[in-house]
Amino acid sequence: MNDNKVLHFFEEISKIPRESGDEKAVSDYLVAFAKERSLEVYQDEVYNVIIKKPATVKTDCPPVIIQGHTDMVYVKAPDCKRDYSEGIGLIYKDGFLYADGTTLGADDGIAVAYALALLDSDDLPHPDIEAVFTVSEETGLIGAQKLDCSRLKGKYLLNLDTEEEGIFCTSCAGAFRNELFVPLSFEKRDGMQELSLSLGGLSGGHSGVEIHVGHGNGIVLMGRVLSALGDKVAVGAVTAEGKMNAICNNAAARLFCRPEDLSAVEATVLDMEAKFVHELGDRDSVFLKLEKGSVCTAECYTEQTRQRVLAALSLIPNGVLGMSFDIEGLVETSANPGIVEQGENELMILSSCRSSVGSRKEEMRQKYLALAALCGGRSEFSGDYPMWEYKADSPLRTLAMETYKELFGKEIVTMAIHAGLECGHFAEKLPDTDIITYGPDLYDIHTPKERANLESVERTWLLTKEILKRLAEQK
Repeated sequence: MNDNKVLHFFEEISKIPRESGDEKAVSDYLVAFAKERSLEVYQDEVYNVIIKKPATVKTDCPPVIIQGHTDMVYVKAPDCKRDYSEGIGLIYKDGFLYADGTTLGADDGIAVAYALALLDSDDLPHPDIEAVFTVSEETGLIGAQKLDCSRLKGKYLLNLDTEEEGIFCTSCAGAFRNELFVPLSFEKRDGMQELSLSLGGLSGGHSGVEIHVGHGNGIVLMGRVLSALGDKVAVGAVTAEGKMNAICNNAAARLFCRPEDLSAVEATVLDMEAKFVHELGDRDSVFLKLEKGSVCTAECYTEQTRQRVLAALSLIPNGVLGMSFDIEGLVETSANPGIVEQGENELMILSSCRSSVGSRKEEMRQKYLALAALCGGRSEFSGDYPMWEYKADSPLRTLAMETYKELFGKEIVTMAIHAGLECGHFAEKLPDTDIITYGPDLYDIHTPKERANLESVERTWLLTKEILKRLAEQK
């Protein structure tokens, strides 16, 4: 493996801190790498980099784009003493590559290493290569969105950003983010029993990959509890911590009730917990916890505000909203409320919405606008990125599948995913380019347990070299 320099270059970039938003140093490294080898290089204002290398053989094949992202999700184990500025410490053990107490960053540093090994080679047969290194993929595909693709001439694109060898991804969903704002008005009520209601125990999960498995969403479940409590409680605040691209696994509410209604409130909370446990079954777990405070003067929502907030929590789009009729088992459209934040005058619910059909994305926008109007609030959108639609005719996919089978004696599995990929931006900007995405076996990405299977890394390297060789040989 050391002979082909893939691990050498992975070790080199691992020395450079490169979490999302902090890619300048690794970007400058790539520029210096290109200049040392007299390769054409372009660096844009957000630190995307394009490096071009001429073909090493005579060929009629158009340029091939090799693409991956330079940023990584950086997470430390609680007992890790390594400082972020020191980069990633690497450990080779039992056929795997680990990091020393942090995320490994093989997502997607391994793609960067593959590309650098190709660019550094003198003897590998390949067509013209356009190596594209994007930034801030993990925080919204920002680099791919901002990249000037007019600089690219490639008609084939190898995106090396999946985590399971033997699977080629052929399409992905597009998405947008929504912020629903509900105006808040408050009033004071004397002699109220203060209560704290918390909801937890849920598994959460990736809102694209795991939206269909039936995990509970803490925001939606809290809305149901508050609806069941009705006017037995006054509401002072509702919150839920999380991320827009993760199924929310918690929620909390500050409540008040008349002392004589306390037993009824407690009974309703227990009843709702039992209902949730029954509904979720073996798919998830959940608990509700009600804690009593003092009898006080409550500052709580007015009745109109309570009804507006309950409407928002009850009607906010959530979960699987449509399955694909073209690809069996694929979620077509989904929504995920991920965060609830309460300010002085507004309650904000942040959601992500995904769809592989453009018109369904527009339908979802209209739903959020209608809900905002119903709640007397407003709806704002951001982070829109396009879907990558499946192409039935893909010569690159056919060649790559045949190559994998001949090399390793196994059939490739093709799949579409209900998550976003940079391929969506490239497919939109380079509509005539044939795209596939694949990669080696990586496990527990975005955690300190992340590891790469070294044999799989080697096989993926062999596959990439052979694909390029066969493309160059085509007439």
